[in-house]
Amino acid sequence: MNKENHVLVEASEAIQNTQSAQMTRSLSWAWTVVGPFLGLIATILLFAWLTRGSGTFLTVYNWRTISVQTVIVATAALGMTLVMIAGGIDLSVGSVVALVTVVAALAAGESTWHLPKGMGGGFVLFRVSMIAALMLGVVVGGLCGLLNGMLITGLRVVPFIITLGSLKVYRGVAKWLSSSTSIFVPGDAKPPWFQEVLAIEPVPSWLVLAPGVWAVLGLSLVLALVLRYTLFGRHVYAVGSNEATARLCGINVPFVKVLIYTCAGGAFGLAGVLQFLFLGGTGDPTTADGLELEVIAAVVIGGASLSGGEGTVLGTLIGCLIMSVLANGCVLANIPNAARDVIIGAIIVAAVALDRYRRSLET
Repeated sequence: MNKENHVLVEASEAIQNTQSAQMTRSLSWAWTVVGPFLGLIATILLFAWLTRGSGTFLTVYNWRTISVQTVIVATAALGMTLVMIAGGIDLSVGSVVALVTVVAALAAGESTWHLPKGMGGGFVLFRVSMIAALMLGVVVGGLCGLLNGMLITGLRVVPFIITLGSLKVYRGVAKWLSSSTSIFVPGDAKPPWFQEVLAIEPVPSWLVLAPGVWAVLGLSLVLALVLRYTLFGRHVYAVGSNEATARLCGINVPFVKVLIYTCAGGAFGLAGVLQFLFLGGTGDPTTADGLELEVIAAVVIGGASLSGGEGTVLGTLIGCLIMSVLANGCVLANIPNAARDVIIGAIIVAAVALDRYRRSLET
């Protein structure tokens, strides 16, 4: 009889533990998705009230503008989401974007690729089509990510240090190739659709939003499905949750990390292509300076954990929208840039503090 009671007690405890784990997962999901969404709603209501006199904030045109302003940060943030879920970080985002704009401009309109001083004046390549130049930009971004991943896994150095170094290297390469000057693509190299990808008034009008916005939403859907339903997605979360356990489970952690950083680099390359389009076909080695801070802030505000193992695509998109709404709303409400920076910084600190508090509850 005592044995039966003991078995019943153990079964009851197991059920309670399972229910507790399910509750924790539900709360975690609510924290990483519902929390940022409520923050977005609160931000929209705040600026709607602050700009109630002009009424410009809630107009269709303004929200189309916000959507276009979100595209570049959101594209890069999708790649950063992968990295941060896996417990890493990549500080080279802005430099990769700048390098991609320079490479795309050189490939589409410039004949001479400059080399560092002392290594010759440069070498000549034939001009390629705009589509090929944009694809080359994405490939360059992927190669940058591949190099980051190989250095992180091969040298076994923390990602912060490796990507801090590559931040300077990629920016330096962009300046070398362009001789530290902006490169302008001639008008005859720009196809008719060039200005329409990120147009505030979409063409055709039935698209409602710019084609670039729909492209980013499509990419977000693909990444969300990959993270949720594929083996690679499960491995990403496993590596970020506990790398040692992931190794014991037979996961090839170095390969997964290299693949993660390569995919993230491809997303950064795509962000660079969009930046190139946004600049009207200009390769600027100084562009996107500080973009990495905006991207990391958007992912953190969206519910991702700096410790790894947590994060969603939807949360990242909401975080990007919060950043864009803040920037746009501050301009329309005549709030100084300094105040906006203080607000964003406070939100980041609050998001990290809440993440720490949530983890303390789980343990």
